[in-house]
Amino acid sequence: MRRAPSRLLARSLSLALLGLIACRSLPFPEPHLEGEYGVMLKTWTRQKALYSGLETRAFAQVVYHATELVDAQAVKVADMRAEPAPQRARTIQAMRAEASTPTFMVILRTPDRNWNDLESKKSIWRIAIDYGAGQYEPTKVERIERPFSAELQTLYPYIDEYSVAYRIHFPASSTPIPPPTGTQRVLPRLVIAGALGQMDFDWAEPQR
Repeated sequence: MRRAPSRLLARSLSLALLGLIACRSLPFPEPHLEGEYGVMLKTWTRQKALYSGLETRAFAQVVYHATELVDAQAVKVADMRAEPAPQRARTIQAMRAEASTPTFMVILRTPDRNWNDLESKKSIWRIAIDYGAGQYEPTKVERIERPFSAELQTLYPYIDEYSVAYRIHFPASSTPIPPPTGTQRVLPRLVIAGALGQMDFDWAEPQR
């Protein structure tokens, strides 16, 4: 009879611990990606998480705006807007121009909102791109505020109420000289690092 309170206490502590873990963990969304666009988006997306013991400190999904993806997004936008042929051509041209230098969409979640500050000049994070010939830092980091538009959520279904989205642009000089025809394509590695840890996103490695 004396053991019952001990068991009850142990069970209560276990539940409390599970509750604490849940409160300190971030949701890891797994959106349903449909059709050809979904396959294309997954191909050019990488994701990483940072942990400290049982605590998730950061979780990021990064989309590289490769030429193939930009064209697929332009077609999807034109379809959503039911644009006629002349306007579709202008949409494609405008979106290609916007991603004419290395561009990424970063969807970042952190348990502390002060850690989610990629756009700040005093950010706790350093961001750099590397095509194999040295690192380059961004020329521009755009923070996309909530509420997110329906169009943006359609293009990036990773976005949710817990995330902050950023569009990051790098200088044209960061891109290597195009390799000769028939040789392997050079793909980037993006680094996001700071006091909380380091996340590496490498498009030369297959998506997992």
